[in-house]
Amino acid sequence: MGKGKRIKQKRRKGFVEEFSERLTVNFQKQVRNSKIWDQMVAQFGEERAEELLREMKAEFKPGTMPHEKGNTTKDIS
Repeated sequence: MGKGKRIKQKRRKGFVEEFSERLTVNFQKQVRNSKIWDQMVAQFGEERAEELLREMKAEFKPGTMPHEKGNTTKDIS
């Protein structure tokens, strides 16, 4: 692998990680402002609900096409 290709991969990985982190932050904000949050707090208590919220992560996987496994509602179980 050439130097240019290694640099591109490094930059791409940085973007993917940054994008995933931003998706996670936005997702956690949306959950906190939804009815689900109230249900989580009622069921588990505020401290445990906070722990569960921190465990929720959004992951961005570049390169998957819409017809590939992982991008359809059928893949969610």
